[in-house]
Amino acid sequence: MKTFLLLALTLAAATASAQTYDEAGLKAFRAEREKVLLADNGWFTVAGLHFLNPGENQFGSDPLNDIVLDFPDVPKQAGVITMHGNDVTIKAADGQTLTYNGKPVKEGPLRLSAQGRPADQITYKSTLFFLHFSGPRLAIRVRDQNAPLRKNFSGLKWYPANPKYVVKGKFTPLAAPKVVQAPTILGDLEPFTVPGNVAVTIDGKTANMEAWKSGDRLWFVFRDLTSADSTYPSARFLYTDAADKDGNVTLDFNRAQNPPCAYNPWTTCPLPPSANKLPVRIEAGEKRYHAEATSNAAVLRK
Repeated sequence: MKTFLLLALTLAAATASAQTYDEAGLKAFRAEREKVLLADNGWFTVAGLHFLNPGENQFGSDPLNDIVLDFPDVPKQAGVITMHGNDVTIKAADGQTLTYNGKPVKEGPLRLSAQGRPADQITYKSTLFFLHFSGPRLAIRVRDQNAPLRKNFSGLKWYPANPKYVVKGKFTPLAAPKVVQAPTILGDLEPFTVPGNVAVTIDGKTANMEAWKSGDRLWFVFRDLTSADSTYPSARFLYTDAADKDGNVTLDFNRAQNPPCAYNPWTTCPLPPSANKLPVRIEAGEKRYHAEATSNAAVLRK
């Protein structure tokens, strides 16, 4: 009788725990994530990343160009992009016109976004590109509204919701935020601001995770033992609200998400700091999107 009563109480406690988790909120979060990824400016429309060389870079759909834009709406010889330091200009090929920020031109500067001004944009029907920094290197990033990745979207894959992986942490701020240079999967270094660290215990393992600043929120780039078989090998991302006045932070790993490079070979992502490589299996959040985990670094080296 005692054994039966103990089992009943345990099951009741587990049921109560499951009922306290906001599964409706999680469902809405997942739906919004798919919507953002598939948007016209989402990661599933990114269709190229081409690094610029100093001097002239011929571009167009012809395979002998320096930058090959293999899209049906791009002319074979579209023009030339010239880079001198961080100054970049673009000029249409003879007989061609550029749609530059929505207007027809023959040439103009190609500038990064700055102080609320968007990056200059070159458009060819459903294809467009703009200047982009990847680490210290200048490149053009291409978007294709008809990208196969977008058209063939097969749905994100998630672990079942598990209240066990809603973890309480304690935030310790640094005396002053510091900027770290974190490597990306392409080997470039990108700057990120570290406001402090968050001490957590997950499945009996303690960690002091490095938090990065993302607007008013905290951002954790982490990896755990599921990366060997079921989650993206390089890292996953988790965003949380800032700590309260007592330093309390809630990390809901059910909302852990893949970085863009988990889907798309033309994107770049930071690798986790050593403090965020966790020696536990966190079977929560987003799983691998592709059946095989591939590295976009290999694709970009081809």
